[in-house]
Amino acid sequence: MSSQPISIGIVGLGQFGTHFVELFQKHPLVKRVGLCDIAPDKLARAARRFGVGETYASLDEICRSDLDALVIITQPWLHAPQAIQAMEAGKHVYTAVPIITPPSGNGDEILEWCDQLIACCRRTGQFYMMGETTYFRPETVMCRKRAAEFGQFIQLEAEYLHDTWLPACNLIEVQMARTGLSASEVMQIGGDVPMHYPTHSTCAPISIMGAHAVEVSAFGYIYPNDSYFRTDSRTGNAFCHEVGLFRMSNGAIAQITESRRNGHIGHEGVVRVIGSEASYVHDAADEYRGTWITKTDVQPVDPRAYRDPLPPALADDLGGHGGSHAYLVHEFVSACAEMRMPKINAWEAARYVAAGVMAHKSAMRGGEMLKVPDWGEAPAA
Repeated sequence: MSSQPISIGIVGLGQFGTHFVELFQKHPLVKRVGLCDIAPDKLARAARRFGVGETYASLDEICRSDLDALVIITQPWLHAPQAIQAMEAGKHVYTAVPIITPPSGNGDEILEWCDQLIACCRRTGQFYMMGETTYFRPETVMCRKRAAEFGQFIQLEAEYLHDTWLPACNLIEVQMARTGLSASEVMQIGGDVPMHYPTHSTCAPISIMGAHAVEVSAFGYIYPNDSYFRTDSRTGNAFCHEVGLFRMSNGAIAQITESRRNGHIGHEGVVRVIGSEASYVHDAADEYRGTWITKTDVQPVDPRAYRDPLPPALADDLGGHGGSHAYLVHEFVSACAEMRMPKINAWEAARYVAAGVMAHKSAMRGGEMLKVPDWGEAPAA
């Protein structure tokens, strides 16, 4: 497929955003990079660090540029409206996280943003891609490539275990950095609904099986005397841990766990896949090891062997989240350059978040079985 080099603008230059600048600069199909941030000091510092002379002081300003695509890594709750603004301005768009909203709400706003984002893609013809890391984790890639070997999918288990006070990534400190609030103010807001940010787990069954969630029954766990997840907070959410059991469109079962209170070093993505002919179990102690199991054999496997090749300039430093960052960059740039629909497009992304929204609604109703909305398959580019 023929490719035309593209120009990229990176919007949001905080701790996470700056991790991606060099990856985009290195990509052989990126001919030009611009930087944007509303904080003049961050913008100037990043411009010096990465040797970029093209800078913009606001989203409005960069939307008026002639850049082909924007990479939005601002505050998570801004991504949906900012993506729509950028697509309306004629830009292809990548956002770092899923369609979420500020703390509070029952999730209806998330489903409404899914409606608007998909409608905008149809109306403008621009591409949207969500930077979901689990999609390019090696075990997810391996299971997709070996999908036929499983036979009929029976059950897939996935999880996102991230304790709020995890030393490696304390979520209270993350919220403080994002909002500028003090620790006590963040505690007053309270803990977000775990299933309202479910994509590190829901991505696995949906992308591996090529199926979407049809219905769900879910339950939430309330930690005794919790000071963060509580009903009298601004979020009004008492669940620190939610588990959903989904019926998928292919008849299989998916078990999803989203946890923000746990005695665990942290894990995201595939736990176990059970098929009629083979199964896979991921190693909890080593993110690059797993076990492939059949009715007659058990074999250790390194899922990294199933990764696709990258441009040499990106292959030396894959970035974080299981080495998924370089693959996310490559997929977005390649899709725009080749004028094809990105793999994690708006329709795919909506499936990831809608599953979580309905799981939380079910948990709030004591496990009531609820239907999961779906927007269908992405059209051809």
